[in-house]
Amino acid sequence: MQKNSRASILIFTLLILSVITILTEQLVRIVLVNYSFTSGQIKKEQARALALGAVNLAISQLLDQEIIDKKENEKDKSEDKEFKLYLKRVFPHINKMQKFKLNNIKEGLDGEVGFCISCENGKININKVFDFEKNEFKDDYKKLLVGLEIKGKLKPGEILKKLTEFLRERKRPLDDVSQLVGLSDLSAVDLFYLPPVKAENKEKAKPNTQIYLQDLFTTYTDNEGLEFLFLSNSLLNIFGLRQPLFDDAITLDKKFNKIISTIKKDYVTNLIPSWEMYSPIFGKNNKVLDAFKQILSKEFGPKVFSVLSYGKVDNIEERLVTVIKETETKNEEKETAGNLVQNQNLAKPQEQESNKVFKIIRMYWI
Repeated sequence: MQKNSRASILIFTLLILSVITILTEQLVRIVLVNYSFTSGQIKKEQARALALGAVNLAISQLLDQEIIDKKENEKDKSEDKEFKLYLKRVFPHINKMQKFKLNNIKEGLDGEVGFCISCENGKININKVFDFEKNEFKDDYKKLLVGLEIKGKLKPGEILKKLTEFLRERKRPLDDVSQLVGLSDLSAVDLFYLPPVKAENKEKAKPNTQIYLQDLFTTYTDNEGLEFLFLSNSLLNIFGLRQPLFDDAITLDKKFNKIISTIKKDYVTNLIPSWEMYSPIFGKNNKVLDAFKQILSKEFGPKVFSVLSYGKVDNIEERLVTVIKETETKNEEKETAGNLVQNQNLAKPQEQESNKVFKIIRMYWI
């Protein structure tokens, strides 16, 4: 009887130990899963923060005036010089991704951040070029779009036909280009632009020849004139001009500087006769462009940009597209939290000068 009791106690003890082992194993598994999930969420939020920070980097590039020698007199800071400094910062990098590695020692985080600036003034404002009274596109833009083909997706003239039908039925301007994706015939066309990438191995670098709706059209500019220097990648394609490679800012540095050193704000008036200077950047063939030079902006003055930015932590990447618009504010005005980013080089409050700022008017997580 005593032996049976001891055996029962032993069996009971073994059962208890087995249950404890199973529970411990489950607890460890739950902790590991929870740690993995929590770690992934933290990295995702860090990547998002980096993507948002990259928008500030892009705005800084558009606004930065620190290149100007502080020892120079105010009278020497002419509008022409500021114009050239602006072009030097922005022109070589337009429509191209700029990447930066982050180091835990210097930046407090191991990761990667990047941004690509495109100009909304270098896209077709679909609301401005469609005549809602006549229910048709204006002649110049009708001629431009009629030959547009998206290989494997839309035949020549089809996109013009579909857009015309849609806008006639809608009878009012678009609120955003993304509304075009709702059209069954245009849903196959990608919405957001992807900049050219570095060639793998020893392959030759290639441009991105794809057409993107958000890279072709806009609704955010104040006029229909196209800014030639900042034409979108999709419009460069339509005009038959050379499209950028990922490393143009480096390989064509001297060509960019040659243009910048001689260009004036009204450069468009002499664009075609001076084409030899522009050809290394935009290509030799300008026959299509010559027929549409009347739709180009007569004087340089882009105000609206889109920024594709990303942040990457380990293998987690977050991407963001932001539309920003330049405006001006007085020194005494306070910055509006969340949507105004102001140049750090502010004049003294008593001078009451206007300062350029960028307002975020649209944001897409993609």
